[in-house]
Amino acid sequence: MTALQLQKESRNAAKDLSTGFTPGVRFFFRYEELIRHPDATFEGVLPLKVKNEVALKDWVYAIVALSEYRGELAPHVLDELTGKMYFIDHDCEDIWAWSEKVYEFVRTLTD
Repeated sequence: MTALQLQKESRNAAKDLSTGFTPGVRFFFRYEELIRHPDATFEGVLPLKVKNEVALKDWVYAIVALSEYRGELAPHVLDELTGKMYFIDHDCEDIWAWSEKVYEFVRTLTD
């Protein structure tokens, strides 16, 4: 495969990920809280790494999923997480618009 073919294939792959994107569940954490996790490490490559596990009930700030999945997901959400679980409509044309919408939604949340 030539470099030109690889470049074209790469562009097509990126386009496929963006257009017609079906969002999954997004988890949001507050950095200033997560740095206090007992297994948090700072190794210089990433701003923060947590070894072993991050128990959602203790550390997650918000969980966002598509409102069309409410029926399937809501019954499986732990009681401790129901106040942090949000379902919003997907009316965006690509991954970038969805990411912006979810990010702006989470920014409006207050404790």
